[in-house]
Amino acid sequence: MSREDICWISAADLAKSIRRKKLSPVEVVEDILERIEVINLKINAYVTVIANSALAEAKKAEKAVMKGEELGHLHGVPFSVKDLVFTKGVRTTFSVASALYF
Repeated sequence: MSREDICWISAADLAKSIRRKKLSPVEVVEDILERIEVINLKINAYVTVIANSALAEAKKAEKAVMKGEELGHLHGVPFSVKDLVFTKGVRTTFSVASALYF
């Protein structure tokens, strides 16, 4: 699977691939962050990207997968939040763009 393919996989399929250890949460977040870096210059969709936090959470998620812990339905799947939602520790500007969270 190419890095660009990951950006087009549904959340449910990403979660399934993570549970089956075909993809790692860290790999998914890294690929999405790379895609944001390239595309956001053109479309300006993200106001705030909390890459360090997303990667730290992905590492925690990956450890849980590798330990065989019980996982939630979307465990390890990153998501974006509209910049209209107050999020602890992240600025909210009420712009029309989103921020990447994990």
